[in-house]
Amino acid sequence: MTLILEHPPEISRSAIGRWWRALDKWLLAAVAFLFCTGLVLAFSTSPILAIPRDQDAFYFAERQLIFAIPAMLLFLAFSMSTPREIRRAGVLLFAFVIALLVIVLLIGEERNGSKRWISLVFFSVQPSELAKPALIAMSAWMFSLKPGTGAPPGGLIAAACLALVALLVGMQPDYSQTALICVVWGVMFFMTGASIVWAVSAGLIAMAGIGIAFAVSPYVADRIKLLFDADATGGGGQIRRMLDAIQNGGFWGVGPGEGTAKFRVPDAHSDFVIAVVAEEYGLLLTLVIIAAFALISIRSFLIAMRLKSLFARYAVCGLAALIGFQSFIHIGVAARLLPPTGMTLPLISYGGSSLLAMGIACGMLLGLTRADVERRP
Repeated sequence: MTLILEHPPEISRSAIGRWWRALDKWLLAAVAFLFCTGLVLAFSTSPILAIPRDQDAFYFAERQLIFAIPAMLLFLAFSMSTPREIRRAGVLLFAFVIALLVIVLLIGEERNGSKRWISLVFFSVQPSELAKPALIAMSAWMFSLKPGTGAPPGGLIAAACLALVALLVGMQPDYSQTALICVVWGVMFFMTGASIVWAVSAGLIAMAGIGIAFAVSPYVADRIKLLFDADATGGGGQIRRMLDAIQNGGFWGVGPGEGTAKFRVPDAHSDFVIAVVAEEYGLLLTLVIIAAFALISIRSFLIAMRLKSLFARYAVCGLAALIGFQSFIHIGVAARLLPPTGMTLPLISYGGSSLLAMGIACGMLLGLTRADVERRP
């Protein structure tokens, strides 16, 4: 009697194998590089936070690693999902985030005059970070609805969603996040084929909003003044120290852990982390990081233009715009091209909420740009 052994199925035929083959490897490599760079920098900047608080030197690095685990799981889950599953999850996430944004206004922890965090037992959550991928998914779904008999007015609902999120985030207040959210939504709206009249109108409204904020908010006015005169509001010392750190790094940097920017620049672990990169690792790594963000944004837009699914197309454009604009703002502040905004660098800056939000955003991006998502010829 002959025993016939069946060959085990090839890994390429399994669900994981199909997922791996369909992933855009360039996008995956760029995201993985930025994610790993952020974890390395967490160990470099952790002592400046931990030691003054009588904690172990790597206490905050360990916390970042803890948040990295669910961020990776969310990334994998969304990257393995179909566009329909991502759309449904995004709608649920949007409803959850709206509830959090209301809660943070009621019982949120106040820091520096803003209520942006919900304090839990061992950590805090910043709902405005999670609002960005949630609004993108919700708006992409609304924009993808074809107008017709019985169909809901997708564009109006998307605009209402933007207004609600912008209002709740602006009331915290968090003007930089509100501006970023509006810009990203505007890119998605433009991709739907909106006329130039709408684009010009949106630009005029944005300029009027900046003028009003400058007039009524001393905080916004001080930030804008710092862009033109570092000594205008007494905050020039911080800007000069940041620029000195960038210049001190040169092309190769002073070496990992050897920089002094993290001790002299407030929030060097989050809002100004690119200054730590430039000082310790030099212009070379800084340019590589910029190239990685550019690769993610440009390649995603090119893929989006070929996607058949309107939801996938609009969502990919929104996610690419989010990552591109947020990284540009963070780096632009360090180079003194933009006023200080308190914007984190995606996947690199310290912060659990930011890491979780970017895990969701990048997971959606990889899931919607897979090769098995239907393309136009």
